[in-house]
Amino acid sequence: MFTWLARVILRNRLLFIVLIGAVTVLMGYKATTIQLSYDFARILPETDADFKAYESFKSRFGEDGSVMVLGVEDKNFFTLKKYGDWYQLGEEIKAMDGIEEVVSLARLYNVVKNDSARKFEMKPIVTHKPTSQSEVDSIKAEIDKLPFYDGFIRNSETGASVMAITFDKNKLNTKNRIDVVRQIKEKAEAFGESNSLQVHISGLPYIRTAITSKVVDEMKLFMLLAILVTAIVLFVFFRNFQVLFFSLIVVFVSVIWSIGIIALLGYKITILSGLIPPLIIVIGIPNSILLLNKYQVEYSRHNSQAKALARMVQRIGFTTFLANVTTSIGFFVFYFTHSRILMEFGLVAAINVMATWLISLILIPIVYSYLAPPDIKHLKHLQAPRLNKLLSNVDKWVHSHPKYIYVSVSIIMLISFFGISKISTNGFVVDDLPKRDPVYLDMKFLKVISKAFCR
Repeated sequence: MFTWLARVILRNRLLFIVLIGAVTVLMGYKATTIQLSYDFARILPETDADFKAYESFKSRFGEDGSVMVLGVEDKNFFTLKKYGDWYQLGEEIKAMDGIEEVVSLARLYNVVKNDSARKFEMKPIVTHKPTSQSEVDSIKAEIDKLPFYDGFIRNSETGASVMAITFDKNKLNTKNRIDVVRQIKEKAEAFGESNSLQVHISGLPYIRTAITSKVVDEMKLFMLLAILVTAIVLFVFFRNFQVLFFSLIVVFVSVIWSIGIIALLGYKITILSGLIPPLIIVIGIPNSILLLNKYQVEYSRHNSQAKALARMVQRIGFTTFLANVTTSIGFFVFYFTHSRILMEFGLVAAINVMATWLISLILIPIVYSYLAPPDIKHLKHLQAPRLNKLLSNVDKWVHSHPKYIYVSVSIIMLISFFGISKISTNGFVVDDLPKRDPVYLDMKFLKVISKAFCR
């Protein structure tokens, strides 16, 4: 089969280049339409009892996780400037599109009895921005008479207070949330700088926005590092910029296809699918190395470029096919977990692994058929004495000391099983954040405040 495939590829080079170019353009266009997922990652399948209970709870009591919190700590908070700026901050946030309500020391209500209507009414304690310190003192005195808010919005002992911001549930899981959160953060930081206060920010809308942004940034970082590391490995092994350049071109085409396939399937970028592009880079480079190494080996034997290219496809095509198809099956297993995020990741990864193999198998022979045969200096790595010595030693150990290998592998497996027994299951939203990350530190600060409120 691969003999026939080599003949078809090399005889129809221009046709295959046009086809791959057209598909790459299509995938590149679809990649520009890719969207980030702003929803919570649904790990549990929809048939799971806990997931059904959660959906039932939401349908009865409403959507959760829609409150963003700003926290400050200052025992001298009730001054004209600080309190006035806090009031202004709350009014500006309340006027934003996508915000339902804001509750803070400057936006509180009191329950007043209406004797004539024979009912209780909610009246705001603050109706306008205070213009004098005596007005602020009067507001503070009225708030002090309402112990309900002490331990909820403020802590009279430490001077800590929070501003709770409720998002419109219809816009909570849309791109608009990122812009709103960014504007709130900018306004809060401006308030902090103006009043020499540190404003701590937390709440699920903010945490989810921060994690979503990190997914994008880390996907770019992982892709850059994957390209850098694989490029170094390629250059060290082949010592040829031509090999490096065209291998990276093949990988770039595969990455474009991977993102385009995600968009074609109607999926969004999640914390898992964001790993697929760097994964494709890591998988695609070994394909290139195996094919090109075989090409150079065959050329060094026969000095025939056509024969070397044909045998590269015939002999390494099947080897790389087996390696990639087993990897693809390994990822596709996730599709049977009934977990939406794992199903999407498994399906997309499986398709893209095989697409990467196909791109490598077609493009590399065609590209090198148009290039000049490798020079003698580019074949020196085939006789690398250190590498050959290492491989000879490995071969010697495998055939002469199998007992030591079995014992070593058994010890490593026992240590691994012991490590597996120590794994604990966690499901916290901020699991992936470093302990020194500002988002984590602000959440920890507000957690301490909440404990103080509960005393």
